[in-house]
Parts: sequence; structure tokens; C-alpha cells
Amino acid sequence: MNVVITSEILQAYSLCPRKAYLLMHGKDRGELHEYEKILEKHQLENQTENLKIIEQRCSDIHPYSTENLKKDYEFLIDANLSAEKFQAYCSILKRIDNLNYEPTIFIGTYKINDIDKLKLVFIGYVLAKIQGKSPKMGHIVNVKGESRRLKLEESNKLITPLLAPLEEWISEPSIEEVPVILNKHCPICQFREKCKEIAIREDNLSLLDKVTPKVLRQYEKKGIFTVKQLSYLFKPRKRKRRAKKSPAVTHDVRLQALAIRTRKIYLQEMPDLPRQEIEIYLDIEGLPDQNLYYLIGVLVCQRDVTEYHSLWADNVTDEEKIWQEFLAIVNQYPDAPIYHYGSYEVRAIKVLDKRFKTEQEVLLARLDNVNKQIYGRVYFPVYSNKLKEVASFLGATWTSPNASGIQSLVWRHRWNESQEVQYKSKLITYNKEDCYALKLLADELRKIQQSADALSAVDFAQTPKENFSEIGGRVSSQFEMILRFASAKYEKRKISFRQGQVITKNNRGGSIPSKTKLRPDKILEVSQPESCIRCGHSPLKVVNTKTSRTI
Repeated sequence: MNVVITSEILQAYSLCPRKAYLLMHGKDRGELHEYEKILEKHQLENQTENLKIIEQRCSDIHPYSTENLKKDYEFLIDANLSAEKFQAYCSILKRIDNLNYEPTIFIGTYKINDIDKLKLVFIGYVLAKIQGKSPKMGHIVNVKGESRRLKLEESNKLITPLLAPLEEWISEPSIEEVPVILNKHCPICQFREKCKEIAIREDNLSLLDKVTPKVLRQYEKKGIFTVKQLSYLFKPRKRKRRAKKSPAVTHDVRLQALAIRTRKIYLQEMPDLPRQEIEIYLDIEGLPDQNLYYLIGVLVCQRDVTEYHSLWADNVTDEEKIWQEFLAIVNQYPDAPIYHYGSYEVRAIKVLDKRFKTEQEVLLARLDNVNKQIYGRVYFPVYSNKLKEVASFLGATWTSPNASGIQSLVWRHRWNESQEVQYKSKLITYNKEDCYALKLLADELRKIQQSADALSAVDFAQTPKENFSEIGGRVSSQFEMILRFASAKYEKRKISFRQGQVITKNNRGGSIPSKTKLRPDKILEVSQPESCIRCGHSPLKVVNTKTSRTI
């Protein structure tokens, strides 16, 4: 089979080398995520609409071919570019000067991202090989019809590092399969199920959310390849006495792995989430691509009574209405904290506050991110700190089995197209269940805060609980008593139960055992007692023999 490098493969390699490998050499190309299909549909509609506009304005439009490329037409459309081992598709080629064309592509989103730029750069790279001259500029047109220019003359530096390994894969007849490394692109990748299944079977380190490819390579150099192996690297450490400042809160993947292996919740620091008489839980849904916030979910809890409010916006014009409704609800409880999870809600409120000029500094001060109570402090036996994973471990459930942030985008797009009630209902239910999951998590953190010592499923990372048997407990208590009543000038490290050995200090101040036996240097004479030390009988029979014992 003749394998070539396409823009799809290049884009895939920039996101995940394994995805590029499977596209090049795999037999199964997988099933595109529904969100990807929607973007492809919007891209095709965008392309069709703009081509109609160009055809109305200009008559010098011809389909692309190598012959037409040399005829100096103004526009060439549907260009399937092929040069050496590279292939790329370009919607429009526009003539700039004599036999010199610049590419234009259309996308299915409102915002242009790095993947779109990479596609245009690759098209310019292939076009340069065909026409013998690199195009100076390229154009990307979004779904609103807005065009953005991008310089392509010096773009070869960007794609050369990406093309080099792909060219090696083509030249090598039997290349080894690229290992699985899960990343942020996985949720919408067509190979997501296959790769996750392999990762779970291998107990792959990339299952852990904070294990990047760089961190993965560092552990592989140490011979650590699985989550279970990584869990044995965690060792409790006591904080140094001289440390004045508390260390910065960081996430320890070793402790996360230990929590997964032991199925326990580990505490680096105690959560600090006090119970309030009235509490508000917030979850906001939006379309990041359009910078639109269309659903605000508010769960108000007063003791045992809960009330959920769903504020829905059909379009951009309704956004201000739901924002004012949200302010009216939360302002009824000025002293209630507003709990949320992650940074999305904070960004959304700042944008809406600025957009509608409401000046809600007090509202921003009331926001409390529950994720900060977990990150680096509380380690649940899950692979990541995403709300879905943590709350699912605690018993939360969602009505839709595929409920996720990506799926919510799909439901909203479906609703925009059809206005069917089922998609709106799914979104409101999903938002409501997120609010209740957040409340469940907050309640669990308060439970841990109040009774961590008594919970068998909770342990302390630096000072693990001592789970002794009855005999072990008595032995431990005796050793504690020995240490408690020992002379104050004796340190713990000077107490030894090894016979015939002496503890001496080495050059570094540490202690090492010595095999030199001590010689007696003192003789003590004990006078004979006048009465029996047990029964007190007197007089005793005095004898002349002496008994000696060396200690």
C-alpha cells in the first residue's frame, strides 16, 4: 500500500503520535466523535456558501488540475495537491501574480486554533513543491465568513520537526507500533475506546491525569512503567522543623497511584470547607467557541431543603436576561458562599460581569472553588480530579451514560439545528446532576474534615494510621513507654537492642553499628541482705561463697 503524508496525519501527529501511526498503518480508522462530525458538516456548509459568493463575483473560476495551474486562472477550486510523498486538499487557490497562487481554507468553528494554522501551513508547503515558489500568505475563513491572513514564507520551520518522524515511518517497512499515551485530545479521538482499553490493561502511567509524556519518560528511565509500580515510590516524609513557610501545594502522582492501589482516600492536608446555614452550588454551560453562556444552574441548599434553578438562553440576546436572573437569585442570600468546581465558572462570571457592566466584585469574592480543597490535599482513588470521576467514586450518577463537557456541546448544536425539546432537557438534566454531584463532594469533604481519624477508608499520607492487632498494640505501647521514660539525654537513635554491638558515629554524623565488644571497667560489690527479700524471714544463713556476673 502506497502510504502518503496528508494534512490529517500531520495534524494528528501534533496531537498524538499514536493517532498518526494508526491513520497511516492501522486497518481500522475508528469512528469519528459526534462533535467532529458536526464540525465537518459546518466546515462543508461554510465552504459551499463562500464558493457561491465567489462565483457570483468572479467568472474566472476553474477546477484544479496541474494543467489549469499553468494557465494562470484567477481561482482554482477543489485542489487535491500532490507532490512526492505529500498530499493536501485546499478549497480555493487564488492567483496573486504570474503562476503564483495562495491557499484559502474554510473551518467549521468561530475561532481559529493552532490545528487550523498547521493545516494551512502544510498546504502551503505542498503547494510550494508544485509551483516552485512558496506562497507568501494563506487565508482561513471561519463560519461567520471572517477571513484571517497567515504568513507562510517561513512556515517550513514549524512543520519540519513534525514531518521528519513521519517520513521515517514511510521509509521503514516494519515500524514498531507507537505505545499508548493518553492525553487531552483523547475524549474526541476516534481511537479513544481502543487506546483506553489498552491503557487499562497495561496499567499505563498515562492514565494518571498529571503524567505528561515528559514525566512518563522520566519514570521509564527509572524502570517504572505502571501505576502500581509508581505507587511504591511514595514514602511519608516529615516536615523539617526549620521550615518557616508552608510548602507550595503540588499534586503528587505517586500518592495518587498509592490511593488507587489501596482504594483509600489519602490526606496531605485537611480540607477546610465549613458548613454554612445556606449554601449555593453553581454550574455554567457554554459554547467556548462562540463565547456564549446559555445555561446557568443554581442549587440553593437551606439545611435539608434544596431548590434547583435552571436559567436557559435560546440565543445571544437571552444571555443578559439569564445573567440578571442569576444575580437576583444569589443576591437573596448575600452571606451564602457560592461553590463551584474548576475555573470555568469564574471566567464566565467575569466575562458576563464585564459584558453587561454590572460590577459584581462582591459576587466574585463569594465564589469558592471546591477543586482547591482537593488539589494536592485530598487524594481520591481515581485517575484524575475531574468532577465526574471523583463524584462517581462517591456514588453520583448521571442519567446519560455519555454525559460530558464535549457531549454537552453536541446536544447544544443539535438543539440549535432542530429546536427539539429532548436536547434541551438533556442539557438541563446534565447541569442539575453536576450541581448535585458538587454538593455530594462538598459533603464528603466536610465528613472527612470532621471524622478522618474514625474513617477506615481515609488515611494520612505523612503519618499513616497504626492498625495493630491486639498483641501488636501491646508491644507498641510498651515501646512507647520505654521511650517516654528514657533519660532525657538519650536520643532515640542511641537505644539499641542488638547484643554485642555498639552504636558509634560516622564522619557524616550518622550512626553505624560496631562489632567491638566492650570490656568491664568497673566492679560493684553488693552487701549480703539480713532478711529474705521475698518473704522477709530472718536471720539468713551466712555463707562465704561469692557469686559474680558480668553485665
